[in-house]
Amino acid sequence: MLLSELLRPDLIKVGLEAESKREAIREMVDILVQQHDIPMIRRGDIIEALLEQEAVLGTGMEKGIAIPHASTNHVEDILCALGTAPLGIPYDSLDGKPARLLILLLVPKKQYVEKVQTLARIAHLLENEPVKEKIIAMKDSKAIFDYIEEQERAFV
Repeated sequence: MLLSELLRPDLIKVGLEAESKREAIREMVDILVQQHDIPMIRRGDIIEALLEQEAVLGTGMEKGIAIPHASTNHVEDILCALGTAPLGIPYDSLDGKPARLLILLLVPKKQYVEKVQTLARIAHLLENEPVKEKIIAMKDSKAIFDYIEEQERAFV
């Protein structure tokens, strides 16, 4: 799936407030809870699944990108949230740089193939440095969503 098929403007937060990887994951999950994509009763289980994934294989990529993700039985569809942090959040990234663009992805365990394909498409979009930097610099979630949708249409 394309990132624009998973996102909506209300699932994008400009200016994450987190000061650590754990806080960033909680803040991103809270976006999904606030928008009713995840029931509050599942919040703790989802956070735990994401932190377990981080312990096994960190999701801090390079060049300021982090893609926290987990396969879980607590969701029925692929869920996604995006957050920007222009000043960066310490994230144990491969290159040691703080995360400035975070994309949280939750996938039902039975949809492993879709998870891999979605992660690949997200990585392909964000490997374009000017695209990534423009998203980080934008101040409006609707503008970010529209821009991502436009960029993905250009790739297809």
